[in-house]
Amino acid sequence: MNSRIIVMIVAAVILFIICFFTARIYIYGFKINSHPAKGILATALVLPIVYIGSLIGSRRAHSLGATGYTIINIIGGIFFYLFVGALALGIISVGFLIKGSDVPLIISWIILILSLLAALVGFIQAKRIAVTQYEVTLPNAPASWHGKTAALISDTHFGLVNYTKFSDKVVGKLLSLKPDFVLHGGDFYDGPIVDTAPITESWKKLTAQIPLFYTPGNHEAYGDYTMFVNSVRAAGATVLDNKMVEHEGVQIAGILYHGGKENPDVAATLATFSLDKNKPTILINHPPTAFLAPEDHGVNLMVSGHTHRGQFWPLRYITRKVYGQYDYGMHMHNNMHVITSNGIGTYGPPMRLWNSPEVVVITFKVK
Repeated sequence: MNSRIIVMIVAAVILFIICFFTARIYIYGFKINSHPAKGILATALVLPIVYIGSLIGSRRAHSLGATGYTIINIIGGIFFYLFVGALALGIISVGFLIKGSDVPLIISWIILILSLLAALVGFIQAKRIAVTQYEVTLPNAPASWHGKTAALISDTHFGLVNYTKFSDKVVGKLLSLKPDFVLHGGDFYDGPIVDTAPITESWKKLTAQIPLFYTPGNHEAYGDYTMFVNSVRAAGATVLDNKMVEHEGVQIAGILYHGGKENPDVAATLATFSLDKNKPTILINHPPTAFLAPEDHGVNLMVSGHTHRGQFWPLRYITRKVYGQYDYGMHMHNNMHVITSNGIGTYGPPMRLWNSPEVVVITFKVK
């Protein structure tokens, strides 16, 4: 059986369980009688079918339409926080049952309101771009690099949810920061099929003034990979799909998405670049993994995205568990700087709770 079909089946089963649990907890907490309860349960069990169907349908050009697909993802985001609220209400209810009483109705209302407020704040926060500043020293860099700046963005996820309006907003933000060049850490497109021409035109406004270096992520491969990458190339970007270029005396390389913590393909790819260890190297690597091979090949700065830092609370604790400290921010891996952006776009629900979309501005120092 196709692995993607298996994933869809497993996801559907998990969603059915989550939706049934959430509906049952709120029915209990609000003491809803049997007739309305049946309607709530039926609605909750239809949601997984609609959501999975939207994911499958999104692979065909505008089968649902951007509006329909966005609405379904917004509902999914709201329901996620209803589920988080249901977990809290369930735990509280168990405590009251142990004491021999029912949970007070006021507690159920408070949890429901807080859940809906969390979703609302998440939708608002996803629209507010933050700027994060770091300083990185590049050994052996030309003197002209002292004070030079790069803007790092990742995970724009242009598609049915975030399209031309968002693209123009991101480009406008980058232009306002006036970096010397821009690094894009992958997942430029989201995966669902869209007309790429408007996005290409949007990014031409940037590349007309500022060099753009881009390495594809995993989401480009979820749709028409060639079309997506060609769109970014047509916008004037330097596409580093397992390639390296020299930019003003510094080597900038990019490796394609890979699975695993230390995939041997990374070392094999880097070996083909014949990197000069007497020159500084910046590597774009979509996931914050595979540190050993870049270090061995003399990489001074590795920039990544992919994690979204969980995108919305409390999922950040999962990405922290998977990627450790490298799930977000700037860290040292021995002598190599590692910067992971939490991304600027969204995947699925267009929300980011306690996790603002960001542009990372890197100021270089020369040693």
